[in-house]
Amino acid sequence: MGLKTIFVLLSILTFSWCSQVPLQSWTEELDTYQVFQSDISPQHSIRIKRQNDTICDAHSVQYTGWLDIGTSHLFFWYFESQHAPKDSPLTLWLTGGPGGSSMLGMMQELGPCLINEHGNGTVFNEYGWNKRSNMIFVDQPAGVGFSYVDEGTPVPDNSFSAASDMGLFLQLFVSQVFPYLLESPFHISGESYGGHYIPALGAQVVRQNALYPSRPRVNLQSVLIGNGLFSFLDSAFGHWSTLCTTLPGVDEPVFNSTRCDILATNLPRCMDLARVCYSHPDPAICQAAGLICWDGVIKYYDSESGKGGRNRFDITAPCDIDDFCYANTALIEEYLNMPHVFEALGVPKKHVKAFNVSSDAIMMAFTLGNDLELSMTPQVQYLLADGIDVLIYQGKLDLACNTQGNIRWSESVPWKGQAEFWAKSFKRWESGGKEVGEFKEVNIQMSEEHKKKTRFAFVTVDKSGHMVPQDQPEVALDLMLRWIEGKSFE
Repeated sequence: MGLKTIFVLLSILTFSWCSQVPLQSWTEELDTYQVFQSDISPQHSIRIKRQNDTICDAHSVQYTGWLDIGTSHLFFWYFESQHAPKDSPLTLWLTGGPGGSSMLGMMQELGPCLINEHGNGTVFNEYGWNKRSNMIFVDQPAGVGFSYVDEGTPVPDNSFSAASDMGLFLQLFVSQVFPYLLESPFHISGESYGGHYIPALGAQVVRQNALYPSRPRVNLQSVLIGNGLFSFLDSAFGHWSTLCTTLPGVDEPVFNSTRCDILATNLPRCMDLARVCYSHPDPAICQAAGLICWDGVIKYYDSESGKGGRNRFDITAPCDIDDFCYANTALIEEYLNMPHVFEALGVPKKHVKAFNVSSDAIMMAFTLGNDLELSMTPQVQYLLADGIDVLIYQGKLDLACNTQGNIRWSESVPWKGQAEFWAKSFKRWESGGKEVGEFKEVNIQMSEEHKKKTRFAFVTVDKSGHMVPQDQPEVALDLMLRWIEGKSFE
């Protein structure tokens, strides 16, 4: 979310303690928190309580709580699978930003409950991703949504420091809080700036498992990233193809020939400076690259975005409200600020005076920390080399993290399967008996050590923008289940 803000900034730069009984043994709702102290790190603990369907009409068992890491505190909302939780995988969802709350993904897209049309409650989502997977939504880094830092504590300024805390949280969550998840397949999902968050976290989990073999292992199997920002260079490059051709699935190009000629003229300089930024990630160089790419390419569409104007997340749709463009985003923020929601969640009002769907402080910190300019290619390479499956899925109508830019990026990732992936053509895929998009995938034996072939796939979804589960919920659920259950898109 908030790609306009990204490029503008680039251009200018005490709860009750109880006995530590595994939660699956609880048979009643909790009025107070149970706290689990990490056996590995004395700084890490989880406080957690069970919720009913009052504030989220989930039709499944649910818990909320915080991971406490010294002076930082990460909020999570966990839902058991609607079908055989102990035999289901665990899937984590991370909304992007940087600074976007994962409550957006939960209540606007793929959670068990969605915000209702009045913004005063929720409705059950029949296409929720906890259909056959346990789901956990986390507000991260600390400072986002219901997550917070104690007074005087700086917020994280990069994806890697955020990933470090998340890695220990997952280890504690599956080993001490919900031990039945310890052997379950684990998948990391998300969208937008999740293109940074998820590769960084995946790599952290792999390193953590390798460096500390005697500790509980997080059983990471795959990552699945929707309309991700992996590389601002490639995202900028994709503007021309998205706006000046019919490749997104539109009848006519969005821009006329005059504007397209301007983009084509300005793109080479943008690309050159972005490459220099990647090679030498100095703030001054990267800010200059951001300014050139903004002025020469991105502003021609994005400066016309906003309420009543263009929608950077769907080039065929109007923009209802500023920044996020979707009215239900504002409804989610309004609902989660209601007193009965704060009370049910046990939000510490001293630290979280109001819930915000996005954090300007995190956006600024990540900009100054040079995280936005980084390409996530090395982290994706690392995951593939370790046998972790990678899925990139794309709503074709998105401009912010566009399909053509991400195809370009995915084909440039150097790994054993690169040549085969690059050479493959896209094929149509079906869901519910209808053609719904295109895909290509490869399955590669990475080494003799890895018995299972590693899977790398790129899947597009027609008639969808930045948020595929919102625009095409039934297709998105089918896509997700096929992936985590190891089924092909053929």
